[in-house]
Amino acid sequence: MMNASAQDSAPPARSSSPKEKAQALAALTEARGAVFPLRRKDEARQLLARIAPVLAAAGDAAGAQDVLTLLPANGRDAIQLEIVSAQLRSGDIAAALETATDNAAAYLLIVQAQAKSYDLDGAMRTAALIAAGRVESVQALVEVAKEQKHAGKRSEASQLLRRAAAAAASLINSNEVTPDCALGVLAQIAKEQESIGESAEAVKTLRLAEAGIPEADQACRFETTRYLQDEDEGRPRVLQNEIAEFRERLVPSTGSAGNEEQNEEDSSSDEGSAADSRLETTPIHWRQLVQNQQPTLTGEQARAAIDSLRSVKPLYQRAQAAMGTSQLMLASGKTGEAEEAIHIGLEVADTVQDENLRGMLLASKAHARAAAKDWEGAHAAVEEIANGPQRTAALVDIAFCAAEKGHAQLGLSWATAEASPFSEANVLVSIAEALLHQPQQQTFFIR
Repeated sequence: MMNASAQDSAPPARSSSPKEKAQALAALTEARGAVFPLRRKDEARQLLARIAPVLAAAGDAAGAQDVLTLLPANGRDAIQLEIVSAQLRSGDIAAALETATDNAAAYLLIVQAQAKSYDLDGAMRTAALIAAGRVESVQALVEVAKEQKHAGKRSEASQLLRRAAAAAASLINSNEVTPDCALGVLAQIAKEQESIGESAEAVKTLRLAEAGIPEADQACRFETTRYLQDEDEGRPRVLQNEIAEFRERLVPSTGSAGNEEQNEEDSSSDEGSAADSRLETTPIHWRQLVQNQQPTLTGEQARAAIDSLRSVKPLYQRAQAAMGTSQLMLASGKTGEAEEAIHIGLEVADTVQDENLRGMLLASKAHARAAAKDWEGAHAAVEEIANGPQRTAALVDIAFCAAEKGHAQLGLSWATAEASPFSEANVLVSIAEALLHQPQQQTFFIR
């Protein structure tokens, strides 16, 4: 089931100046030109898929649609959704509506945006554009009802939730097989009904949902349980009992078998993490740590952390600890200590002769130099990375940082100096994202 609320976590974009938009569009045009001759290759398609929503964020909806046509037809819906999301982050609902064309998930995002801005009539008009018989059409009603409740329109919210429950029940009872989870929507509706004091209606809705349990797959059952996690305190006894019975029917193996399965999955995950920890651990970007508001370290604490690194064993763990310590130092504004930590990690990479590890540490060194606004030093650290994808990833990061700090032209000079059209395009798109204050998205992996 498409979960529109997943988009809520994206921070609202700051407005870009006309100059920034012009620079971004120029960078995107150059990026598209670099990969167009190679457009049938997977890496080029990944870049084009990344370029399309950024063009939309820059206000070039027509350009975004043109790029979309270069992609395989079976992958366009997902990119269309990203384009709509970018337009909504920019506050351009009219453009998002024009782009959405028959994409139910995209219409749902627009409904959510309109409802949150209390354009409830507009949200209902958009909801009506979603084809009947789709779960998104029911979810759209729920989104509007939630905002009606927040606006103090409890009566309207109550009526809309009843309408949504009936529509979701009809999906469950229809003979058509739907890939979406109507069961989860009914659980969400029951939760919203309870929140407005309509426990009796919530019980009725859960009883409607019971008809869909036998056919629900594991993913649908898991999605449904998300709406049944609240504590029972203050809940009427009849609703408590109904929820308990519903949970038991939904996941009958709630006891030891379920726990054993979860433990087995966790154990498998731990083993996989241990196996990958040597070479695949990617350092957290310093910007993210700053945004997470890591605590500031005193000079004494920073010194103690650096000194303790040399006692960490085995060596691979020391290198990982060095990268983590470097990120913490950066978050505390201690760029010198951050580089010292990375130096300790690089000693490990040289000792074990691991180029992949060395590349990861050099990328961290580049981040440290960028944090200190030593852009040429950051670029020099990137140039030492031997692995191509690792080098490109690090260059993309520091170019993004430079553009964010008002040095877009410097980043552009790095891009145009790249021999690989893929590397050049990746850097150009990253600069455009920074100029448009869009979240940075990378479509390649460090190996």
